[in-house]
Amino acid sequence: MPLKKTIAPQTTLQPIPPFELKKFLDSAGVKRKVTKYARSAVLFAQGDPASDVFYVQLGSMKLSVLSRTGKEAVVAMLGAGDFFGEGCLAG
Repeated sequence: MPLKKTIAPQTTLQPIPPFELKKFLDSAGVKRKVTKYARSAVLFAQGDPASDVFYVQLGSMKLSVLSRTGKEAVVAMLGAGDFFGEGCLAG
């Protein structure tokens, strides 16, 4: 008995709408806070409870971790337009 060849129906993919940053940031409402930090300020320290998501509007920052022996490892260099701290959204 020969095998029947089935053809999957064609689906039309919808384009992903562009990300609207201003609209997204405005959706935070009263919980949103814009803050300026000094050049060497620590925004979040290893071991602190993760409860906030940060967005870099201007400037740049270094995201690093510290080993038990005191060595620093740079995880990322972030600049304007980058988010960090989004791990708190995962619970």
